[in-house]
Amino acid sequence: LIFGPDVRSFVLTVFLIVAPVIFFCYYVATPLMDQFPRPIGIAIMVAAVVFTVYDLILLLLTSARDPGIVPRNTDPAALQEDYDITNSTNDFSGLKTSKLRFPRTKDVVVNGVSVKVKYCDTCMLYRPPRCSHCSICNNCVERFDHHCPWV
Repeated sequence: LIFGPDVRSFVLTVFLIVAPVIFFCYYVATPLMDQFPRPIGIAIMVAAVVFTVYDLILLLLTSARDPGIVPRNTDPAALQEDYDITNSTNDFSGLKTSKLRFPRTKDVVVNGVSVKVKYCDTCMLYRPPRCSHCSICNNCVERFDHHCPWV
């Protein structure tokens, strides 16, 4: 199970789903059970509970599943043979330090189709297609559409 950096938001989300359903079942569905014939009235209550349980299961599966965190590159020099080394001086010590500079984008052939991939300065790697860097968990994530900010 992999949850985001803030599990409290998951608990709050569960509360915000369950609390209205409890009020609905108590104040709306119970009087409806008395107004309609027995099988229809009970079906309204059962439908509310079943949809709520289904919603909670999907929330748990979405928020607890690994989104595809791409491991960081520990050796950026091995990433590309033709990198540029630019010398920059450190202001407070006066020593020259070398810094690796990679092109921002690179063309890669995937299944016979040329795809542009972007370089991530934080993770020091070229991100796969559909991959984005998450500023909350500070990782490159493959399936970013269901990740930290939204779940």
